[in-house]
Amino acid sequence: MPDHELKFVMLGESAVGKTSIIHRYISNQFNTMPESTITAYFHTKMIIVDSHSIRLHLWDTAGQERFQSIAPMYYRNADVILVVFAVDSADSLQKAILQIQDVKMSQVQRGQQIILLGNKCDKENQVKGQAEQYSKDFQIPVFWVSAFNGTGISDAVLYAIRKASSSKSSGNHLSGVVDIQAKREKGCCM
Repeated sequence: MPDHELKFVMLGESAVGKTSIIHRYISNQFNTMPESTITAYFHTKMIIVDSHSIRLHLWDTAGQERFQSIAPMYYRNADVILVVFAVDSADSLQKAILQIQDVKMSQVQRGQQIILLGNKCDKENQVKGQAEQYSKDFQIPVFWVSAFNGTGISDAVLYAIRKASSSKSSGNHLSGVVDIQAKREKGCCM
């Protein structure tokens, strides 16, 4: 039985790399031909952070605009919302900012963490200044990650785990991570 169960939800427009980030985190692999996510999938991973066992439920949501209206169903009870944009696309950053505003307007639950992930940091970063200014203005952390080579993903997830765990049970400081197992589950229902 895990000490904590945490629900992470990935939001972002289509083709920014949400599925690839999860795949990199779960299996440390990069799929060069990922299929588009339709509705949502979730993946489960058991890890140890210090001496605390954590079961992560990582929800991968569809980025197509026609699915945006059902996104609140997935992030409503999430501990962490990871909003992903591609660093080589100013449009994807603007859409990520709009999604964050939608999340905040939907009455984010107390302790719910929102984190911005700039994916594809192995490419030229066209929006770094804008993203960092938004991060500063709205006090939302931004992490530069690459699903292609794995840069920053573990750091972002560990940060999110620490923040969410401390919100759930004050006094637990979590620092080191050990992977226990990874399991993929499919489905669109919570």
